Amino acid sequence: MKWTAQLFSVLFLLVSNVLFAQVSFTAQVSRNSIGINQRVEVSFTINEDGDNFSPPDFKDFSVVSGPMHSVSQSWVNGKTSFRKSYSYFLAPSKKGTLTVGAASIEYKGTIYRTKPITITVGDAVKEEPRQSQGYGGYGRQPQQERINPENIGQGIHLVAEVSKTNPYLNEPVSVVYKLYVSHQAGFKSLNVVTSPKYTNFWNHTVQVKDMEVKLGKFQGKEYRYVVLQNTVLLPQKEGKLTIDPLELELLVETPTGRYDFFGYPEMTVSKKIYSTGTKVVNVKPLPLENQPDNFTGAVGNYTFDVKANKTTVKANETIELTVTANGKGNLQLFTLPKPLAPAALELYDPELSEKVSNNIASGMEGSKSEKYVIVPQYKGQYTIKPMSFSYFDTASKTYKTITSQEIVIDVTEGPELPQNTPKKEDLSNADVFQEIVTTTTFEQKKADDFFDSKMFYALLIAPLALIPFLILGYRRQASKRNDLTGNRIRNNNKLAKKYLGEAKRKLGDKNGFYEALERCLHNFLKAKLSIETSEMSNENIRELLQQRKIQEENIQQFIDIKSTCEMARYSQFDITSMQNDFAKALDVITNLEKQFKS
Repeated sequence: MKWTAQLFSVLFLLVSNVLFAQVSFTAQVSRNSIGINQRVEVSFTINEDGDNFSPPDFKDFSVVSGPMHSVSQSWVNGKTSFRKSYSYFLAPSKKGTLTVGAASIEYKGTIYRTKPITITVGDAVKEEPRQSQGYGGYGRQPQQERINPENIGQGIHLVAEVSKTNPYLNEPVSVVYKLYVSHQAGFKSLNVVTSPKYTNFWNHTVQVKDMEVKLGKFQGKEYRYVVLQNTVLLPQKEGKLTIDPLELELLVETPTGRYDFFGYPEMTVSKKIYSTGTKVVNVKPLPLENQPDNFTGAVGNYTFDVKANKTTVKANETIELTVTANGKGNLQLFTLPKPLAPAALELYDPELSEKVSNNIASGMEGSKSEKYVIVPQYKGQYTIKPMSFSYFDTASKTYKTITSQEIVIDVTEGPELPQNTPKKEDLSNADVFQEIVTTTTFEQKKADDFFDSKMFYALLIAPLALIPFLILGYRRQASKRNDLTGNRIRNNNKLAKKYLGEAKRKLGDKNGFYEALERCLHNFLKAKLSIETSEMSNENIRELLQQRKIQEENIQQFIDIKSTCEMARYSQFDITSMQNDFAKALDVITNLEKQFKS
């Protein structure tokens, strides 16, 4: 699912009362002085909805976790404030004065950058547990009590709302994924653990552009919620079908029972897995009784129309005939009827046009049309017969048929139809016979002697003439078989293409995708550098590619995508990350191929 490309969070406790008048992109760290054994949080924050965020390279640090993406928006006294942040937890790699470089982000075509931040890293320190005092120092709060695991993440619910549990075959079903959060709960970020595969369903995901926090009721109580994703499903099989669960890992906040200097409760952050659970729909078959012969699978509620842009033309002028179905239903999974026109009207293959929108309420709605180009050949009047379109109406649970009007084409100028040819009927099906000849005269034809013909001698000599070509072909094949190096290069090229195609087919299957992509990269190098898998260290690859005059940028890109494939089994990747990595791999292979040939 595309929306899982980023790690995002929606902060439900919004307490800002400042309206920014200009774009501000800043960097902050949790502390400027730490020990070598400590961690530091760095946050990059913009007050507008920027895109294309690019973090620093963190060359003096290792990234412990992140990025954690958070968005907050508040309305105070009619004024709106917005804040988007990207946070990382870093571990220093050495002692000294280290620098966190500048991050960049784009907003309305302008690139904004933060200022570098320095952090002093000293010797390892022993961190003592903290004790907090109440507001103003009046009384020390009790020690933190152990948090009951059952209390972690209470008041948060991940729900898949299914519009219909008993649909007909091919009837659209909407699934809305919502995250409900009570007013007493909160979380910092979320990450997709498992995405539904929608087996036995045709599916289309409706992207949620703005994750707006709304108020609503869940189980009779007031909640805040955000819509994560809308998906339209069309069941392709009868019987009980299951919708796989969506699973998210949330970084939830739980009160510790302690309070800070100002009297606000301290919170502990914990990871917790939430699931929508498996949903079951019982798919009913379409009734066979009274099913029209011209039914092609349309399910829903439709109108049908056939129009010609003009009906009076000259011979060889074009006419556009448009066949259109409008309505709600499985618009992308049925075929429109084909027009029947006289042979004097030359009919070309249609151009398909689909204008389909997907929404929560109705699933798919819009129009599906086919535009035919007709060119009349002869003068006269010709009729395009009425066309019928049948669909299963889910509201009335009956089949309905809509029939268009016949269309008469008047060709005012042009050549006349050939004699004995009907003018107004379909020439290919005309029930008209020319005069039958009942008598004839036969003449004896002298047969040629085949064994004394030119064809006989040509066939006799042809095998002998082919012998030199057969010998030449045999020698070439033998030479090709003996060329072990060339055969190995060709085989590796084939394997690289094979595994690249396999990676594309396995998008969504993390292990299968990255294993196939890694094999593609290995076989590509084997073909181009004549090396074995055991020689594919990053240092050796870099050295060999540099000897081939490959650009340093492309070398680094190849090593990066190779490292991503190797680390895939230890990390979380979503479908969009796989799509991005596939595009990067394809791009870098293309660039290297061009440089190898140059």
